[in-house]
Amino acid sequence: MDRNLTASSSKVRIPRSDVWSGDSGSVTMLGQVEQGGIMGLFDHWHPVLSISKLSSKPTKITLGGRDITLFRTASGNIGAIDDCCVHRRASLSKGTVVGERLQCGYHGWTYDIEGEAESPGTPKLRACARHYDVTVNEGFIWIKSAGVEAELPKFDTAGYEFVCAKPYAIKAPLEVVLDNFTEVEHTPTTHANFGYDLSRMSEVKTTVEGNEASVRVVNTGPQKKTPWIVQQLAGLKTGDTFTDDWVTYFSPVYTIYEQFWNDPKNGKERRDRYRIWVFFNPINNDETQLVIFAYLRARTAARRTFIQLTRPILSLIVDIEVVCDVKMIESLADKSPEIEGMKLSRFDKVLGMNRERIDRIYRGRSVTTREGVNV
Repeated sequence: MDRNLTASSSKVRIPRSDVWSGDSGSVTMLGQVEQGGIMGLFDHWHPVLSISKLSSKPTKITLGGRDITLFRTASGNIGAIDDCCVHRRASLSKGTVVGERLQCGYHGWTYDIEGEAESPGTPKLRACARHYDVTVNEGFIWIKSAGVEAELPKFDTAGYEFVCAKPYAIKAPLEVVLDNFTEVEHTPTTHANFGYDLSRMSEVKTTVEGNEASVRVVNTGPQKKTPWIVQQLAGLKTGDTFTDDWVTYFSPVYTIYEQFWNDPKNGKERRDRYRIWVFFNPINNDETQLVIFAYLRARTAARRTFIQLTRPILSLIVDIEVVCDVKMIESLADKSPEIEGMKLSRFDKVLGMNRERIDRIYRGRSVTTREGVNV
């Protein structure tokens, strides 16, 4: 699954204008954010588009309130530049790829993958659009600020078989979306198949550990009632001891889940174990993109073949669970990321811990430590 294609440069060029208009800070003439936040966001690798979705035509994506054009040259190199021509501000995603360059549809200016612009009418004129480092990994295109050192998240999939990789758009801020995916109290009533028995939620044990860079949560308790077909495909039984063990990192913001079931009578682990990566990309202040990479353990060649043959169904099971979350998040009466005034439970300790690390690590702000809530 690991396929890498990189186009990077040590130079960082700033265009004349910046399309960001969020409330994290004012934008100067050079596109620098004065009060912190946005520049830190782009310093981390983000998976923004499935490589299969990038054709011979340029494609626009939005990250952090900024429109960015992705394009593939004739030789197969991938470029990522701001979706705003430095000449007269036309949308470059509506242009055309010509050889190794992206041509603006307005006046024919062209750009290479490092944003270097050429004017057909004024050949001696030199200009440059802001460009981004690009790599391809796990079938997705990843981008970050050009020339900034950042570690690409690792995918430890040895012994696991690929199930699916899917993006989802959610109409809610980053923090609110992350809140949902880092607590299990909602799983009895929100999830269709995987989660805990509502009548026995008081039995669910949850532990939280945090360090400077991450937050780990381990939950164990009785599995809710699940349809027979899901039990057979996922290798579990209603009433099993379900463990949902995850670690959330903040460069970028993503969570790795380890999900498995044990026989409550003898403690023996059931056949299957899921390993799922969920990346949280802020599209803007009010919308977040999830990118999910799901894998299922394959202990034998026969099991690997079974997963391959039933992949569409297994992918659908994952999709159903995520869509349940999406619908619930989008139905919230108040999507403010502020937690003051909420009556939080023992499952919500991570809310404050996540926010502190989002601000400090992901957005690069100086913040007062907020290591949890009293419940």
